[in-house]
Amino acid sequence: MARNSPQTDRIVMLTELLADEPETPRSLADIARHLGVAKATCYPMVVALTEAGWLIRHPTRKTYRLGPALIPIGRAATTATDVVDLARSVMHELADASDMASIAFVQSGADVVVAEVVQPVGGRRGTLGLRLGDKVLLAPPIGSGLAAWYSQEQREEWYARGAEDLGVGVDDLRAAYEPALARVRERGYAMESMQQQEHSIASAVSELRGRGVGGHRSTVALREARKLLSADAVVGDIDPEGSYQPLSINAAAFDRDGEPAVVLCVADASRPMSGVRTAEIGELVRDAAARVTAAMHGRHP
Repeated sequence: MARNSPQTDRIVMLTELLADEPETPRSLADIARHLGVAKATCYPMVVALTEAGWLIRHPTRKTYRLGPALIPIGRAATTATDVVDLARSVMHELADASDMASIAFVQSGADVVVAEVVQPVGGRRGTLGLRLGDKVLLAPPIGSGLAAWYSQEQREEWYARGAEDLGVGVDDLRAAYEPALARVRERGYAMESMQQQEHSIASAVSELRGRGVGGHRSTVALREARKLLSADAVVGDIDPEGSYQPLSINAAAFDRDGEPAVVLCVADASRPMSGVRTAEIGELVRDAAARVTAAMHGRHP
């Protein structure tokens, strides 16, 4: 696992601080206090970011705000997530039809990043504590909707990432998950579910995260909260007579090369539902992802 870079973490935290309240300039003392370091430690970083145009410094108040050099970077990020724009109207329909929050994820390395959250017209619903920009590690039992379409080599990497946290051997994970992933491919969507525990995933994320927006603190919180899940959270066959309270029902939309471009999901069911209703929502998610694939002129692998 890659080591965290304290200096990089400080840049992320500083950017988030200024982006969270863009109308509020921050002094060097404010920034140092937020980062938990001495002013002398963060001053060279602030100077370098100012010289690069990432920050602007008020000439008399000596306070800092986000700078104009970030504007083209933001535009580039917007262009890179055009697929989310294509998915947004579909997500609204999905949220309303399921009466659950609809979330879009895009993959970034070994993580998925929350790219959009849409609430149903009936009111706010749970999102497992996830916020826009949060990163979630792709490791069993998270990510079966993507792993189902991975090559065998990619799936082995996925299994390896989850083995340590789950306390299960890679061979055991493979034996347990391969049939479930085959079922995901057959029906076109994945589902993760768990018995309600005293400490919910959403509560764990909220408590571990503390204040602030997405970024390193959120990533740490989500990776720790993921450990509450057991290896059997991924559901293979859905029993029509059964009862489920899904954490997530999700499906991938594919680009022109047949690669997953975005994952659409509904999340954090507030109460148990029948197996029949669970399957109905799964089909809604699958069909929504298929519509996004078509809008991208993509193809199903």
